[in-house]
Amino acid sequence: MSTLLPFTPPIVKRLVGYVRSDDEKVWAEKAIKSLVKKLKKNNQLGELEKAITNAGSKPTKCIVIPRSLDGRLQISHRKGLPHVIYCRLFRYGDLQSHHELKAIESCEYAFHLKKGEEVCVNPYHYDKVPTPVLPPILVPQMQSNAVPLDMILPDMDHAFMNPPSDATTRWSPTGGLAEDPLSSMNMMPETPPPRYTASYSDTESCYGGSSVVSPADSPMGYDWSPQGPSALPPAPSVSPGTSIAQVPYPETSAWCKVFYYELQTRVGDPFHATENYLTIDGFTDMDNPSRFCLGLLTNLHRNATTAQTRQHIGKGVRLYYVGGEVFAECLSESSVFVQSPNCNVRYGWHPATVCKIPPGCHLKIFNNQEFATLLARKVNEGIKEVYKLTHMCTIRLSFVKGWGAEYRRQTVTSTPCWVEIHLEGALKWLDTVLTEMGSLPPGSSTS
Repeated sequence: MSTLLPFTPPIVKRLVGYVRSDDEKVWAEKAIKSLVKKLKKNNQLGELEKAITNAGSKPTKCIVIPRSLDGRLQISHRKGLPHVIYCRLFRYGDLQSHHELKAIESCEYAFHLKKGEEVCVNPYHYDKVPTPVLPPILVPQMQSNAVPLDMILPDMDHAFMNPPSDATTRWSPTGGLAEDPLSSMNMMPETPPPRYTASYSDTESCYGGSSVVSPADSPMGYDWSPQGPSALPPAPSVSPGTSIAQVPYPETSAWCKVFYYELQTRVGDPFHATENYLTIDGFTDMDNPSRFCLGLLTNLHRNATTAQTRQHIGKGVRLYYVGGEVFAECLSESSVFVQSPNCNVRYGWHPATVCKIPPGCHLKIFNNQEFATLLARKVNEGIKEVYKLTHMCTIRLSFVKGWGAEYRRQTVTSTPCWVEIHLEGALKWLDTVLTEMGSLPPGSSTS
């Protein structure tokens, strides 16, 4: 390679030949030189070369380097997790995040184990997380003499709060789920949501350190089976002779749709995320399919508080959709605030809990397998219970300013800048299940 730095050691030259990523060549060489320098001290260079040249065809030992205080490694102007850096360089050229990686069982110093003061960077001790195949939802076919759906839905309204908006959500077998983003907010409880702060110990929400997790009070009314959320869905209870429809998880061209709001006003067009990584920031690149830039969006009614808040969005938040899970990582210098019903179910929090994600931290905000288990269970409980899951497919996130019981702003529509994220696959799946159910059997309660 013509771009090699002066006085490049032979082993570095050899390893550079195995680089698979499209990273800047000079930076890639610096990353390799940094690793070689560390491994010389503990005589692991031979093991590294063996792992790389054999491409994992032969078992290799852990290749460890010292773990930094925050878990990350800085090379030149870039900083990242060491196992991600070297997995990207030597094995997975398109790797973007540690969420995509899972250590093999024999790896004694895997990143997630936080074992001692060392971490394994052997690229062949980490595999990519596969996307799980979700079992289809089994839905009893509706009967012709059933109660119409529009007689059921109005009875649900009393259980949820209405936001400061005239929008409402309704579903019909022909029309599907409503598009209005604010409409899903009538699915949340009346009380201001409690707050939770994502800590360093929360599912590796930050890259190092530790903190105490403070569970919110008032756990919501959903529960997982003793086998956990990945257990097989229960078979629906049906009368003899009733036919069963199998509703598989649908593939969608965009995994999510994002709406941007300033207070109660929707600004700009929705953004359809087709890449597995989406950055929502305050900059001005409008042509990147993996970035929703808010900087150029205009609003004639924008007030001074909103304008000032927009200046602090900065690098914003990055959403990852990996292996059927969605993660949110705060890239901004200011915290972001997330309300995810699916996340709240997982931790047994109040259903409207708002989680504060400090800069540099991340949180798992949705899991397809958990949703699939819950959806299969609710099919047994009737169409009203299934319809209530609509709000599980929607995530609200505000920048800089939080909302809820511990804040001056009680609702998300009181925050200056926020987005609503619609998970397209889950919503389409739910819509198809509701279409198959169609209505309640005669004599079923609508209370």
